[in-house]
Amino acid sequence: NLLYQDASYFDNPAHAPGKLITRLASDAPNIKAVVDARMLQVIYALSAIVACIVIAFIYCWQVAILGTSLILLLAFVMIGLAYKISIMNIEQIKNDEAGRIAIEIIENVKTIQLLTRCDMFFDHYETASKQQKRSELKKGMIEAINYSITQSFMYFMMCFTYAVGIRVIYQGDKSSDDTFKGIIAMMLGAVAVMNSAQYFPEFVKAKTAAGMLFNIIYRKPRTGDLMEGDRPEIRGNILFENVKFSYPQRPLQPIM
Repeated sequence: NLLYQDASYFDNPAHAPGKLITRLASDAPNIKAVVDARMLQVIYALSAIVACIVIAFIYCWQVAILGTSLILLLAFVMIGLAYKISIMNIEQIKNDEAGRIAIEIIENVKTIQLLTRCDMFFDHYETASKQQKRSELKKGMIEAINYSITQSFMYFMMCFTYAVGIRVIYQGDKSSDDTFKGIIAMMLGAVAVMNSAQYFPEFVKAKTAAGMLFNIIYRKPRTGDLMEGDRPEIRGNILFENVKFSYPQRPLQPIM
């Protein structure tokens, strides 16, 4: 689909060849990284959470309501963190100068050597790499917060469900046997959350990469689809009159 795009698409700095090559080289592996056993583990975890909630409601609805509320609260927190990381990923992709500079250096390595500009390009690449590193460190902090919350979630679940369960048993609303079954069910649901949440960074990265990749795949060129339309037989001479052309980024600089 990139080969079918119109010339104005490549005139945009965001679609420089170096950046497009970087996207093709990194987006597909990022998507492929989660379509394996990790996806299966997340499906297992979601199934376990649903089953545990149902079991908890059967035996002790008071504990089940509290546990489900905690799981939903954690889900909202994770969605918020994922949204924040997705925005940072998109910004990082737009400002990915390191990849573009690397491609430019590789394509013009002989010219750079002949002009003795190796040190200058090295400094440019080093500066761009440090900017990428700072962005990755910011994302790492958010991912660390998510990891700490999810991996300690079982202990929060244990604390709150036992507190409610003790009161339910004390008031005689449920037997200790049913209450304990409900508590264990919610704790197993919390374990499922812990086991699946460790893949959170990969899934967020894959979601951003999939969006960027499918934007390229589904983009229609402004000049139309070359596979559609009529294909008449043209005979005779072709004459161009008053034909003008300039790139969208430089409208005041005519090319033809």
